Amino acid sequence: MATETHKFQVGVFVIASTVIAVAGLIWLGASRYFEETQSFVTYFNESVQGLDVGAAVKFRGVTAGRVAAIGIAPDNELIEVRMEIDPSVAAAIRKDPTVRATLELSGITGLRYVEIDRRQGEALNQSPPLTFQPPAEVILSARSSFKAIQAALSDVYDRFMQVDYKGISDDARRALQAASALLQDERIDAVLSNLKMATQSAQQVAKNLEAMTAGVRLAPAVNNATAATAEAKQLFTDLTKGKTGQELVRAIAQLNALVQNTQQAVLTMQYTLERLDRTAVNLQGLTDQLRAQPSRLLFSSPPGDVEGER
Repeated sequence: MATETHKFQVGVFVIASTVIAVAGLIWLGASRYFEETQSFVTYFNESVQGLDVGAAVKFRGVTAGRVAAIGIAPDNELIEVRMEIDPSVAAAIRKDPTVRATLELSGITGLRYVEIDRRQGEALNQSPPLTFQPPAEVILSARSSFKAIQAALSDVYDRFMQVDYKGISDDARRALQAASALLQDERIDAVLSNLKMATQSAQQVAKNLEAMTAGVRLAPAVNNATAATAEAKQLFTDLTKGKTGQELVRAIAQLNALVQNTQQAVLTMQYTLERLDRTAVNLQGLTDQLRAQPSRLLFSSPPGDVEGER
């Protein structure tokens, strides 16, 4: 009798436990249906692989709802995602025209969730146009981060493939061939010789101009003229003081010598100035020729020896 009572108690306990467990599961499942939510829908023009029904819907990182259904839109092109969102969050979404829905990865599992956040710039214009009447209020979408990276890589690849590598290679080959032909040309020695001679000539002209402008050749003539002027002044001073006849004769002789020295100094100055003028004219002519035909500096034949310079 005691054994039968024990079996009855065990049976009642098992049945009661089962009923409680089933009731708890039903209550937990049904509580979701009694939650107050608002329906929204968004449309993606990309794969939603990894997004499942029941996945989280987050508003700026905070869970605000869940994915209720996933299907193909009436136009058979876009993917329709229906969401149930908390009413308080729904009010914030309606108030902000910059919010967009995107697909984001949840860690490294490959699963996805819907992220609703404020966007700016180009992301505001990425939502696909709708050609049908949506069944609920629409949240505009934007490209996911993965899609943006994929698009950027695709753009880089397209630009990479548009480069004319064959043309660049051909141009480089022609440039190398031209450089090789130039270095092997027999005229390269003449070009280098002309360049060396032109450099030496320019240095010599610069030295001559420096010497002339410094007054190296004009200084003796100027000094002689200054001394002659001083002697003439002293001579006239002596004449005015009434010197003797012999002194007058000597003064006249000195005057003649002074006149000759003065004439010589003037001639020297005139000759030096003429040479300076000719040098300036020649330098101006050389400058004009090089400005008109720069290639003559490198490719003209070396000048022959001037007879006067041998």
